[in-house]
Amino acid sequence: MVATWNPAANAGYYTHQTGYYTGGAGVEPDGVWFAPGSDLGLVDGTTVNADVFERLFAGRSKDGRSLISNGGGRLDRVPAFDVTLSAPRSVSLAWALGDDDTRLVIEAAHQTAVRDTLELLEREAAFARRGQGGGRIERVPLSAALFRHGESRPAEHANGAIFADPNLHTHCVILNLATRADGTVGALHSTILRDWKMAAGATYHASLAAGLMKAGLSIDRLGKNGIFELAGIGDDAIHYFSARRNEIVEELADAGLTSDQAVGIAAMVAKITRAAKVADTVPREQAWREAAGRIGFEVDASITRDLKADTTQRDRDAHLAERLSAIPAQLTEIRSVVERRDVVRAVAEAFVGTGIGADHIDAEVERLIADGAVVELGRDRLGLPRYSTPEMIRLEREVFSIAVAMSEANDFAIDPERVMADCAQRGLNTEQSEAVERAISKGRLALIEGAPGTGKTTLLAPAVAAWKASGYRVVGAASAWKVANALRDDLSIEARATASWLAREKAGQSFLDAKSVLIVDEAGLLSSRDMHGLLDAASRSGAKVLLVGDRMQLQAIGAGSGLAIVARAIEVANVRTIVRQREAWARDAVTSFGKGEAEQALGAFVERGRLVEADGARAAIMAVAHHVDQRLGSTRANDFLIIAKTNAEVLALGAEVRRRMRERQMLTGTDINVDAASPSGHSVSLSLAQGDRIRFLARNDRIGVINGSVATVIGIEAHGGSREDSQSRHAVITAQIGETTIRFDTSELADDTGRARLGWAYASTIYGAQGATVEDAVVLLSPAFDRHDIYVAASRARGTTTLVVDRRRIDQEIRATGSEAVEIDEEARRKLLANRMSAAHIKETTLDYGTLERLEPQPRPERKRAWENDHAL
Repeated sequence: MVATWNPAANAGYYTHQTGYYTGGAGVEPDGVWFAPGSDLGLVDGTTVNADVFERLFAGRSKDGRSLISNGGGRLDRVPAFDVTLSAPRSVSLAWALGDDDTRLVIEAAHQTAVRDTLELLEREAAFARRGQGGGRIERVPLSAALFRHGESRPAEHANGAIFADPNLHTHCVILNLATRADGTVGALHSTILRDWKMAAGATYHASLAAGLMKAGLSIDRLGKNGIFELAGIGDDAIHYFSARRNEIVEELADAGLTSDQAVGIAAMVAKITRAAKVADTVPREQAWREAAGRIGFEVDASITRDLKADTTQRDRDAHLAERLSAIPAQLTEIRSVVERRDVVRAVAEAFVGTGIGADHIDAEVERLIADGAVVELGRDRLGLPRYSTPEMIRLEREVFSIAVAMSEANDFAIDPERVMADCAQRGLNTEQSEAVERAISKGRLALIEGAPGTGKTTLLAPAVAAWKASGYRVVGAASAWKVANALRDDLSIEARATASWLAREKAGQSFLDAKSVLIVDEAGLLSSRDMHGLLDAASRSGAKVLLVGDRMQLQAIGAGSGLAIVARAIEVANVRTIVRQREAWARDAVTSFGKGEAEQALGAFVERGRLVEADGARAAIMAVAHHVDQRLGSTRANDFLIIAKTNAEVLALGAEVRRRMRERQMLTGTDINVDAASPSGHSVSLSLAQGDRIRFLARNDRIGVINGSVATVIGIEAHGGSREDSQSRHAVITAQIGETTIRFDTSELADDTGRARLGWAYASTIYGAQGATVEDAVVLLSPAFDRHDIYVAASRARGTTTLVVDRRRIDQEIRATGSEAVEIDEEARRKLLANRMSAAHIKETTLDYGTLERLEPQPRPERKRAWENDHAL
């Protein structure tokens, strides 16, 4: 992560670093104030005085009084925020090992990029709270001390050498105080500032790339959020000189995390694991050159500067115009409502590599809005704008309109008398029976919404029987193939994954007609686009749709919430009486989690010894595995479930379970490694042996598996890959699925890069677990869980659910989100967990902002871009 945001370390850390270097070898420059508003008596661009910095860091005036009237003396006050902007490692290498001219060019580009980024944050993210409870905000100036450093902490490298890698970065220590309009001093709204981190990073990249390109340097390997590398400096050199980062990645991997998944934790790991800085026996530039020589890396031979290499304006404009035209679709890929920071980030990312700098970002954002490519929907509770696109507004309006029209149809009514008798015979409760009656009533759209474990699938049986008896064809759909297959098996109907049905429809093969009923299970996972596709197909064919789901369980991965729109449009049949858990306290706890009352629910687990605290990431993973240790060889092995938040955690848990299986000789033969891809797309070296349980992550009709199928390996042999151009490691596997034996080559499951879409089946993500019912479950709980996560994870088991949490990670989260002075005890840990698990993140739709009529997109004339006539770039 090139831009990190964290509560600052103590003031002495920054001034000590500067003082040490300038007082000694003169390696690091003095800190400089960023204070364009001249707030707090500071002068922009002047040297940071240690006494002044430490006084303002403590929130004190010159006479020692607290500048903040409401909390300046609190021990847990966060004094400042450290936004660290780091150059890509290849840029740091060119800066460290290049000639003096190259070094000066890079320093200038970095300094400009840092200032551009802070100016963005001041324009867009600098607010102070006002009013009771901080319910109002007002814009304020930013004041920050900028400390440029050139190295990371010492770390051991691949060849055993220990030294500090080149790492050009600036600590932007933003003071958590600013003068408000009435002359009083208040604290910053830290959440808004933090939320602009990604946009800040993209802005830094855009500005830095433009500065380097202007100086004749070329960039390549563009990645997420505008990250790039200098052309000519290879990945091997970058990896070797990234030893400190590699240490952090390994530390996170032990916890089943990546730096992308846990940015705050990554920063905290960096802080708590860093070695103390000691005086070098040789100048650092000499140490770097010697290290480069040992691996045969010569920076002067790797990079060239060509001041005439910039593309023509026409080529540049065409390339950028193509990127910018894709922004609206990119913005609404996973959300139908976005914030200004999302638009800014997307524009800044589009600029990287074009030579256009950050000074044009604002103009392009305004052009997108003025042209109607991005539409302001309204304002949130703090008065900040929310946006969407004309396509998303139209699509979600149509979902609403289609839902209303289908629900008001007069066909598909079935006499309820016989159906209610069937419900009684099957033992359905009153809520379930009423939901069935609503489903078979007239109208071509019905919605049953129920909590997890309320028997939603059970109540479908009498409805399906009634429809079939009346001559209707009943089919099923679900986001996941395994849930669709469960519908098929439980209800004796044809069922497929939603994407499969929609692909057929798109190909002109209608799967519905006027005598069809489509049951959609886990409908809360439907994005607005998926819901539109299903309802549009049903509306045109005259079919009926029954949606079954819960808005409070996991949210759709795609943009918007289709179920939320339908629930706004039609009557909902609610089923809230939980019947899955045998014990009353467990049912009550699930209900409390769903209501956002996590503290009460967590207390119930603590009282019964069902919350296990482990001391460290490794200990937590071992504790989870210990709880299923006795069942690994049991015939009931399929009836317990290990649940975790991330794919990395699932992988770490799987490795520990395998280790225990190997110790018990439940795995036989030598491990064979297969190059595989995790569900999140990361490369994995998957060790497999006879006895392993594997999960297929892609459908393959020849083998007869779907995404989610689980099998046991009964034979395996390695080979180098079935395709001539394949460099991936593959294997031929014989496996058992129930009573069926299959034989396949893992290359048959390969993605575009040759990696097998295959994994271990020892643990599941929460998304993979939704819809499952098991006897017992063990959950690797973490502060990353929200209300939707715990609601699903805690409700899978009929019997025992055990929560296991890493105590150290909670402590790191507390420190990463507040002052280091906060005392951490059991109460503080439980409070943090409860707060995180009580927070709901229900996906917004465009209908949440204003009426349908007001959201009608209006065409606007296209405007000329500000940079199209700018020949100075």
